Amino acid sequence: MSHSRNSRREFLRNFGCVACGGTAAALLPQLRMLGTALASTSVSSTYQALVCVYLYGGNDAWNMLVPFDDTRYNTYAASRSGVYDATNNPGGLGLAQPTGAQVALQKIVDGNDPSSATNQYFLHPAMPEMTSLFNQGHLAFVVNAGSLVKPITMADYNASSANYPAQLFSHADQTNQWQQAWAEQGVTLGWGGQCGDVLKSGNPNTQLSPCISIAGANRYEIGVATIPYQISSGGLTNLSGMCNTPPCSASTNARDAALQTLLGETYANDFAGGYAQIFQRSRDLFNLLDTNLAGTTLNTAFPSGNSLAAQLQTVAKMIKLSMAQNYATRQIYFVTLGSFDLHAGMMSGANDHAVLLTTLSQALNDFWTCMGPTDVNAQNKVTVFTMSEFARTLQSNGSGSDHGWGTVQMVLGGAVKGGKLYSNGGGPITGFPNQALNAPNNFPRGQMIPGIGVEQYAATLAQWMGITSPSDLATIFPNLANFGMGNLGFV
Repeated sequence: MSHSRNSRREFLRNFGCVACGGTAAALLPQLRMLGTALASTSVSSTYQALVCVYLYGGNDAWNMLVPFDDTRYNTYAASRSGVYDATNNPGGLGLAQPTGAQVALQKIVDGNDPSSATNQYFLHPAMPEMTSLFNQGHLAFVVNAGSLVKPITMADYNASSANYPAQLFSHADQTNQWQQAWAEQGVTLGWGGQCGDVLKSGNPNTQLSPCISIAGANRYEIGVATIPYQISSGGLTNLSGMCNTPPCSASTNARDAALQTLLGETYANDFAGGYAQIFQRSRDLFNLLDTNLAGTTLNTAFPSGNSLAAQLQTVAKMIKLSMAQNYATRQIYFVTLGSFDLHAGMMSGANDHAVLLTTLSQALNDFWTCMGPTDVNAQNKVTVFTMSEFARTLQSNGSGSDHGWGTVQMVLGGAVKGGKLYSNGGGPITGFPNQALNAPNNFPRGQMIPGIGVEQYAATLAQWMGITSPSDLATIFPNLANFGMGNLGFV
């Protein structure tokens, strides 16, 4: 991938706003309009997939993973304005330390040093499924990760704004920086899409984009020649009034014949001709997937009323179909769960943090089960990971929390070296962070300076997918060289 990032920006600036409706949007990846010289990559023919679960709004990750030992727990509880009590402390954001039967449902021990009292933690009570998967060694936590230009201390932060990303604490900017894995403004490409640029040449089916979104448009999956194929959690979308799946009526057959005549015309206008090609290819891809996807069944029962579970169910069907039909050896999926921007109602309400974490935990657990040997049989081939723009302030704002910085992410899969916390990014801030307000790594309201850069997190996943060329890694993750560790080792 020797192309310049400036040429990439120019391409997306000129063509990134092309509006396509229905299934026509699926074929934008097939526009080979750039003569980009992608690096020659030798990727194993064994199937592998990444599934990104983006938690929009800023997940309050410091209530997802909490120190269990008394000393650190007491610091946590004090910084969170005390333990929440609807009557006596409605402004508190702290979770109660588990006791009795709750210990088995919440407590985890970091496998890096299981004998240490200070390596014990507990998960939010809404996530017993994740406690179980961690203790089974399938789930890992990456602790205090965030958008960084380079590893920094508080002194570095105070010395110059050049030492940290622009527009900190902004949803839009931090979302972009997580999805592009580069703390730079004005970037139009995502690290998932650029991974797709490198990997897609190894996929047997050239019609289907290596990047597939069940959650609409996103920056994460935009590459130089890769734009995600978008489908909904309900499957593919029919073209209204046309013959989509035979047998069809006389009227829809007539419309279909007329459409095919229009698409077969030779157009002098490049825009019209290009649109016709995109439309035709989109119809071809619909024909490729529609019947096969509808006929793909799963043994796992996903929970109803769970939007994330519905998306992951479609991902599971696509993975099963792709493996059965040999569509791809590498795929990258994108799903989302929103409503994490809890400035109010964090500890109580119809959609509070506990409700969101229940949705997340149950959906991930069912997806893991579905990937098992009695269903898709791909647990070792699929790695699921979370991203979210930031954690939230430890300190309460009265009924919720505000925008933070460093956060905790989860990684789940058979290839994951789970049962461990990964918190040493090779920079000046290592280990589980000190949660005292105004600690050396912590701002007055409890916004953590990250100890791990997004580049390190993303590059670790990219390398598992087979992107190991130093030039490819340097192009996709321009700031990776600023960090002491380019691979965190969790997968």
